[in-house]
Amino acid sequence: MKIGFIGLGQMGRGMVSRLIDSGHQLTVWNRTRAGADAFMPRGAVVAEAPHQVLANDVVISMLADDAAVQAVWISTDLTQKMPAATVHLNMASVSLRMGELLDRLHLQHGSMYVSAPVFGRPEFAARGALDIVAAGAPAAIARCEPLFNVLGRRWFNVAAEAPRANAVKVARNFLLASIIDGFGEALALAEKAGVDPQVFYDIVTSTAMNSNSHKNYGQWMLDNPADPTFTLRLGMKDVELALQTADYLNVPLPMAELIRQHHQEAIAHGYGERDWAALGTYLMDSAAGRIVGQSRSSK
Repeated sequence: MKIGFIGLGQMGRGMVSRLIDSGHQLTVWNRTRAGADAFMPRGAVVAEAPHQVLANDVVISMLADDAAVQAVWISTDLTQKMPAATVHLNMASVSLRMGELLDRLHLQHGSMYVSAPVFGRPEFAARGALDIVAAGAPAAIARCEPLFNVLGRRWFNVAAEAPRANAVKVARNFLLASIIDGFGEALALAEKAGVDPQVFYDIVTSTAMNSNSHKNYGQWMLDNPADPTFTLRLGMKDVELALQTADYLNVPLPMAELIRQHHQEAIAHGYGERDWAALGTYLMDSAAGRIVGQSRSSK
C-alpha cells in the first residue's frame, strides 16, 4: 500500500519502521526535516511539504497535540487538498473538539477520515504491539484494517462517527491517570505506616489488582526508570484533555481536578521529566518527607 506519514516523533518513528518492514511504500514529512531524512536509506520518500504526502492510499498523521494539528491540517487548509480517494488516518491523541472539527472538515470537502488513537508507548509502536481504537465510515475503516494489523496487536471498531474514538482515548487515559494517582497514594499510606513498599506492591499485584497497569506503573514507582519513554509532563497533557472534554460535554470530573493538582505539584518539585509513574513516587516522597524543603509532617 502507498502510505503518507505526517509526524515523526517517538511514536511516529516506530510506526514508520514497522510499515517499511512490512513492505509498504512510504512518503514521509516531519516539521523537523532530520526526523524524516533518517528514513531515506530505508526507501522512504521525504516530502518537502505536508501536501506532498496526500496522493496516497492512506495518510497517517501522528502529531503531538491539538496545536500541531491546527498548524499542519487546519491553518494550511490541508483537508481541502485531500483527494477523495485518500483516507486520512489520524492516530494521534487529540481533544474531542479537534476530532469533531477534523471530521467535519473532511466531510465538507468530500474526503475520508478515520480517527484511530493508540494505547502504548514508543517501544510498543516499534514492535507492532499497540492497541488501536478506530472510528469512521465502514469503507474507510476497511481501507485501514491492514495497517491496524501491522501496527497493533489488536484493534477495536468503536463507531461510524470518527470523533467517538477520541472520546474513548481521553476517557481511558483518564482512567489510567486515576490508577497511577491512586496507587501512588496507597503506596504512600502503606510506607508511612512502616510497610515495605515492595511488599505492599507484591501483595496488591498478586491479588485483585493484578492488571498490567497496576503491575507496570507500580513497579516503575519503586524503580524510578532513568530513561522514560513517556514522561509525567506528557501524562499531564492527558489529564488536561480529560478536563477539557468534561468541560465541553458538561460532565463533572472532580477526581481529575485533584489529579491535575498532583501533577502540577510533582512538576513544580522537579518530577516532570521522569516517567509518568513518578507521580506515585512524588506522592510517596511527599508523604515521607523526602522532598527538599518539605517537613516530614506535611502532606
